[in-house]
Amino acid sequence: MENTSDNAVSKKKRQGVKDTEREYLEGAEGYLYRRGGMWWVEYWRDGERHRESTKSPKRQAAVTLLKQRNSEIARKEFVGTKEDKILVETLLDAVVLDYENRGNRSADTLTFRLAPLRGYFRDRKAVKVTTLDIERFKEHQLKEGGPEKKGVAKATVNRSLAALRRAYTLAVKHKTIAPTRVPGIELFPEDNARTGFLGFEDYQALLTHMASPVDGITRFGYHSGWRRGEIISLLWSDVDQEHGVVRLRSEVSKSKEPRELPITGTIKEVLERRWSARLVADRSGNPRVCDYVFHRDGEPVLDFRGAWDKAVTAIGRPTLLFHDLRRSAVRNMIQAGVSEKVAMGVTGHKTRSVFDRYHIVTTKDLQSALERTEASLRADRHKMAIYRHNDQETEARAESQNGTQDAN
Repeated sequence: MENTSDNAVSKKKRQGVKDTEREYLEGAEGYLYRRGGMWWVEYWRDGERHRESTKSPKRQAAVTLLKQRNSEIARKEFVGTKEDKILVETLLDAVVLDYENRGNRSADTLTFRLAPLRGYFRDRKAVKVTTLDIERFKEHQLKEGGPEKKGVAKATVNRSLAALRRAYTLAVKHKTIAPTRVPGIELFPEDNARTGFLGFEDYQALLTHMASPVDGITRFGYHSGWRRGEIISLLWSDVDQEHGVVRLRSEVSKSKEPRELPITGTIKEVLERRWSARLVADRSGNPRVCDYVFHRDGEPVLDFRGAWDKAVTAIGRPTLLFHDLRRSAVRNMIQAGVSEKVAMGVTGHKTRSVFDRYHIVTTKDLQSALERTEASLRADRHKMAIYRHNDQETEARAESQNGTQDAN
């Protein structure tokens, strides 16, 4: 039977490390040694030995690295030397897989957000990316980003940075890299205030420049506040005419929650027109029923940006977005006296903070609020008396004094 001690010595010789060359570092739970002119460290984690080169001929480099590794092990942040080999590209691939597994709605646009990162950080090791590298990436995108290298907007850069931040978050979660080796990723500040909305007169003018089925989609959006993707994905199987409701499936809802919309008023008119257009011809010329509520010759409407751009330009609103119809629906409901809770149920807003961004207050709203407040104050003479710069204060004071004299 072989001697265990001899085997250990033999193994050390093969590795080029001798006991006499190893130096135990007090208080650091590990050894320092030289190999090929460079200093190496040896340490343990959960009974497993790790050896790592400092790539430096200086002993102090080994001391620093060994203490760093011991600190990471104590904080349970140690990953191992394998993290030094992981590329940014690998982390980005993990983000794609994560989006697919979670069924994230923005998975379709993820490719475009990751493209600048893949190009800029090609073949870069993830742990070698610094905060300065991130800032240089931001500068590069602002000046030379985009297909024509004319630079992109800060909001566009933020979408890429958010994806990169998610990549590092997943890497730490899966213990691919240590938290201490994650660079600082700071996004540009953005103005999230929503200011675009469409008044009823402009809305009517817009419809005159639209053909079917885009006009129907627009009318549905303006009166329901539903999102573009939710509207164009509607099937006739989602329309319950017997109970008078349209049911949005959870798989097409951005919030991933189903909801219902009563069939009434304009919504009813739109659906009646689309019902008349549900019969189409197949490739053989035979009639068939199209499953989609909104379609072009039997094919689903995937994109109508061209028709939309022409129509909004025609009414002098070239920057108007389809999403502005959603904002307009919220504002119209609130001004009509609909409670916020009910309005949120119609449009599908889950949080009040998001809902508030769509409830736009105009100058006319403020003027109306001030007029109603002043009318309320004038109706209460006691309240009017406390305002020193009000003409009616004198009358109130005089009446009060007269009443006191009469009592005497």
